[in-house]
Amino acid sequence: MEAIHVAFGHDTALCDRILAAAKENRDQMQLFVDIAKYMSQYMSGKRAPDEDTTPAPDAKKRKTQASNASTASAVASPAPALNLTTTLNQKDVTNVLFSVPETSFAVPQRKKMTVQLAADPQRLEEGALRVVHEGSGINLAVPFSRIEQVFCLPVPEKATRQWNFVIFANQTLDLKTGDRAMEAEQIVWTMPETAPVNVKAASGFEPLDVDTYVTSTMRSLSACMLGHGKSVIIPNEQEFASAIPQSHRKGEAAYHVKAHKGSKDGYLFFLSVGIVWAFKKPLALFTFENIESISYTSVLQRTFNIVITTMPDPITGDKQDIEFSMLDQADFAGIDTYVKRHDLNDASMAADRRAKKLNINPKPKTEATDGDTTGTAAAEDDDDEMTELQKAEQALQDQEDEEEEDYDPGSEGESEGSGSDSEGEEGGGKGGGDDDEEVEEFDDEDEE
Repeated sequence: MEAIHVAFGHDTALCDRILAAAKENRDQMQLFVDIAKYMSQYMSGKRAPDEDTTPAPDAKKRKTQASNASTASAVASPAPALNLTTTLNQKDVTNVLFSVPETSFAVPQRKKMTVQLAADPQRLEEGALRVVHEGSGINLAVPFSRIEQVFCLPVPEKATRQWNFVIFANQTLDLKTGDRAMEAEQIVWTMPETAPVNVKAASGFEPLDVDTYVTSTMRSLSACMLGHGKSVIIPNEQEFASAIPQSHRKGEAAYHVKAHKGSKDGYLFFLSVGIVWAFKKPLALFTFENIESISYTSVLQRTFNIVITTMPDPITGDKQDIEFSMLDQADFAGIDTYVKRHDLNDASMAADRRAKKLNINPKPKTEATDGDTTGTAAAEDDDDEMTELQKAEQALQDQEDEEEEDYDPGSEGESEGSGSDSEGEEGGGKGGGDDDEEVEEFDDEDEE
């Protein structure tokens, strides 16, 4: 990123905006670097302007180019508002196709606001999701093209069925100012499984008779995102379901795992595109392509931790280790199956992790004769089939068994034992001769 700093370092604000844009569009990183190098060469006089190296156009072409230049200048000049809405058409944004007022939001603010889907029906992919609250003046828009993922997740531990819609975006716009609203690039709102009585919808978006707020919103939002190859993602048992039964909903699968991230409690969801941490700010999404490895730490009898290591940042090259603690051991098998199914690297025993794990002694050697090669080979095969966490748990259990076998009855027992040994030693002279005679008798029998 040195090239960007060299080219634009004189304008700190512009440099920061370029770096932020580069992070959002990592596949275009080389383009940003090339532009920076070009600007550096141009400003230093090493590269001549393009118009100086091309033949002079004739009069007609000059007139056309001048006209185009003036038009381009007018378009490029910053507008007083909506200076970030180049991806949005004003007419599309005001054409509301689906609206649900009085929706309970948790992120970015705890308010009842209106969620809207706005677009031209012929160009749904060019529209936006809007969040509006007239009383406070909130007027946000997330272009469908800027939505990274949308999830619909069941709200845990609620007797009444409710679902949270979770939006991860890489650009949210404040339609009042035209500025980017970075604090609203994660959005969470809650909807009940009840009839959508106050939904306002255009033709083609009306709820069906069997619909709920959840199903009608899912269908409408998926239709708007279809042009970008995306849809609303929900959990399913084929991916992951918790082994812990729900006391308030007997017979129903739970899809969350309770955990802590630092001092904050929350829920992990293991989904078809990655892992979601919700529902408190800041939320987190770990897509498969951004996960380098998943490792396990602090393996105890009832709980364990997982550490998600992210892929190196394309700008800084840094990796992040995000630890989630206090996961219930009952969910280990399901999580481990999920990790293996998606070829996520189980790096539990990596050298840089060992300092954080329990001090588990190596497995005790099994008692076997030199000729018992079959049993040894079978044990090695079993070890190969076990995951690193299972091996750690087995080692921990073996250690506990050893401690029970080595139990010391106490100092009183030691004193009594030493006295018995002394008595045996005193009588050793009398009994020694008899023992020798018995040995001699056995020797005589052998000779015979």
